[in-house]
Amino acid sequence: KLMGISIYYFGNEKPAESQPASRELLRLPPEAGPELIELLQTNKQIITEFADQEKKQFDKAVQELWKMLLGFHREDEQKKIDFPARSFDWHCVEPDRWSCKHQSAEGRVRLQKDKWSWDACVRRSGFVGNSKCFVYLQEAVEWVEKELVDLASRMEGEAKIYMRPEEQQKADLIRVRQKLQHGPYWIDPAALEPKHITYKIFIQLEAQPVTFKTFESRCGDPLFSYDERYLSPSQLATAVNLDFNRFNVTQPVGENTEWYRIMSVTTYYQETTVAEQAQKTWDQSQIIQQFKAGKIKRVRYGYKEVETGYTVYLGACEQSDFPWGEPVSREEYLETQAMEESLSFALDLNDYRDYLGATEELISDELIRTKMHKKRLQSRHLPEEIRRESKIWLAQHEPLK
Repeated sequence: KLMGISIYYFGNEKPAESQPASRELLRLPPEAGPELIELLQTNKQIITEFADQEKKQFDKAVQELWKMLLGFHREDEQKKIDFPARSFDWHCVEPDRWSCKHQSAEGRVRLQKDKWSWDACVRRSGFVGNSKCFVYLQEAVEWVEKELVDLASRMEGEAKIYMRPEEQQKADLIRVRQKLQHGPYWIDPAALEPKHITYKIFIQLEAQPVTFKTFESRCGDPLFSYDERYLSPSQLATAVNLDFNRFNVTQPVGENTEWYRIMSVTTYYQETTVAEQAQKTWDQSQIIQQFKAGKIKRVRYGYKEVETGYTVYLGACEQSDFPWGEPVSREEYLETQAMEESLSFALDLNDYRDYLGATEELISDELIRTKMHKKRLQSRHLPEEIRRESKIWLAQHEPLK
């Protein structure tokens, strides 16, 4: 036998001891039970959506409440710490961010966006120090002050020097050139002049990544980017409107890198013709549009001599703070190539390092030896026995590069 159905309201008010904790709002007769169940089943999705929406609103309200309460707590934390009375000179650089210095070291404390904890870090110019997360500001401040003393007391190592001073480089080049010109290994620049010169269209391009990820350090430094992804050679050709079948597009530094080298498949016999075709290729491409859209950092174009490698640049797109270097003259280029071949021929490690002006911090002796032997092997002006000697050396030492 069906029993009647009663609907109760459970209020938030505290009932009197003599009253029930709920109040009857509506009483249905037994025969209404099946209809009520059918009504609930029919509208189950709507009722569920209302319930979900109500839960989301409740959760959001709770989060806002906690955020407000945490905000009050964090403000109170900062007021309770007497920063001016501390032994370190703390400054509030912006809301919820504090900074102080001790000798050459710097410490920072900042509140995370969710206000749940404090990020603390110490660092020194040229040296990244420690970082740590704290629940309480007092602990974060005390940790930073202790770490600052430790970091500042460490002996600062000598800065690494990668290139020799400019004046020394100039003097070394003069000495090496004079030595070579009066020795048995000198190759005259005129010897590098080919009997016939052919040309190819050449474009050098540095692109921006198409995708990347970023993170911010606990010290609050600008966002760092990582996991950059770059267009493949065929994708780049499509993006700048170049026929991939008419050009060889390579990434000389390696796959998924920002540098691209674009060279025509066609070899031209006349300099006037290749210059005209290079300009036409540039004008018909979408390179300028891609540069203006910020997808290309810088790019320059022209044509390259196949036999010597010398490049004539006809134009470029570049940023004022990231320009291309001044192109060298053909005479200067051939002189440099002749000196490098002469040094490789002599296999003099010290002279070659003087020519580069680089310290061992930048390039090791083993890499210089490898470079010299490769140059020997590529040279068209050295005796065959010299080239054979370098080929054997490279076969034995190439894995060490």
